[in-house]
Amino acid sequence: MAKTMTGVVIEGVGSPYKVVDDLEVPEPGEGQVLVKSIATAINPVETYMSSSGLLIESFPIVLGCDSSGLITKTGPNITLEVGQRICGCTRLGFHGYSTFQQYFLLDERFAILPPDSLSYNEAATIGVGAETACIGLLQGIKLAELDKDGKVLKRKGDDVEEEKEWVVVLGGAGSVGQYSVQIAKALGYKVVATCSKRTAELVKGVGANEVINYTLNEDEQYEKIKEITSGNFFGVWDTVAKSEALGRKLLSDASVSKKRKCYATTDDWSPMEEKPDHCLHRAKLAYIGRPAEESSQPDLDSSLVLYAKFITHLLADGRLKPNETDVVTGGFDAVAGAVEKQLKSAGGKKVVVELQSVD
Repeated sequence: MAKTMTGVVIEGVGSPYKVVDDLEVPEPGEGQVLVKSIATAINPVETYMSSSGLLIESFPIVLGCDSSGLITKTGPNITLEVGQRICGCTRLGFHGYSTFQQYFLLDERFAILPPDSLSYNEAATIGVGAETACIGLLQGIKLAELDKDGKVLKRKGDDVEEEKEWVVVLGGAGSVGQYSVQIAKALGYKVVATCSKRTAELVKGVGANEVINYTLNEDEQYEKIKEITSGNFFGVWDTVAKSEALGRKLLSDASVSKKRKCYATTDDWSPMEEKPDHCLHRAKLAYIGRPAEESSQPDLDSSLVLYAKFITHLLADGRLKPNETDVVTGGFDAVAGAVEKQLKSAGGKKVVVELQSVD
C-alpha cells in the first residue's frame, strides 16, 4: 500500500473543499481497523464543522463521518478481518478518521457489519442515522435494555399491553427519523410521527402507524397526537431539533403514563429548562470516541458499542432497512457538490457519494 492517498480537505473555517493527493495513510492502532472508503453519506454536521471550526482537532482537516467500506488492515487485538465490509460513524474532527479520503481509521468497537444484501451506498446511510436514533430511543427515552451482545433484555413497555404503547417521533422523514420509526417498531411499540404531506407515504412505509402533517400549527399537532395515542406514551423524540415546545407540552399535559417520561432531542446547543415531570436528554453522537467530559455523557461510548451490535442484529434480521439514497458519482471531486446538495435536500433520501471502486 502507498504511503500517501487522495482526500478532500478544508484549510480553515469557511474554506472551500479541496482535493489533494498527498495525505498520509493512517496506521491502525490498538482496537482499530483501516478501511478503504467506498461510499460516504453526507450529513449536516459537515457544514456545521466547516462553518464553525467546532469539533475540529486542527486545520487543514478532512471531514466526513458516515462510513461504508472494506477493511484493508487491522491493528493489534482485533477480531474483524481484512476483506470484511464495515460501516458506522467514525470519530469526528480527528486526523485519520474522516471518510472523505481513500482510507480512514475506525474503532472496531463502533463497527456495524452490514449484510451482503446491502450495497455500499445503502450501508453508508446507516451509521449516523441509526446510531443517533438509538441514542434518542434507548439512551434517552429508554425504550429497552440491551445485553452485552446488543440483544434486547427487556422493553420498558413490557408491563403494559403492547398494542396500547406509543412512541412520538417528531420528524419522521429524515434519516434519523426513518431509523427511529423502524427501531421503535422492532421493539414492539406503535409510532406516531410528524412529517410533510410529500413524505407521508415514505414514513408510513418504514412503519409509522400514524403520521401528522408538521405544517399544522403546534396546537393542532398536539391535539391530534393526544387523540391518536390517548396519552399512552412516555417518550417524545425530536429528531429535527425544532419542536421542543410541542414535545414537552405533550409529556406534561397529554401523557398519562406513570413511567419515567423523557423528551429526547438532537438539539444539544439551545438553552432548555429541566422539568419536574419529565427528563431531558440531548443526543450527542458527534462526541463519539472523545473524552467523556467533552460530551457530559460518560456512558456515550459504552452505549454506542451496544448500539452497533444491536443495529447489526436488526440489519441481519431484516428489521432495519437503509434509507433511500440520492447517489452522487464522480469520486472525491464530487464531495463539495454533494455537501451543497445535502443542504438543499428536503428529506426522504440520503445524499451518498461514490468515492472509489472496491477493486
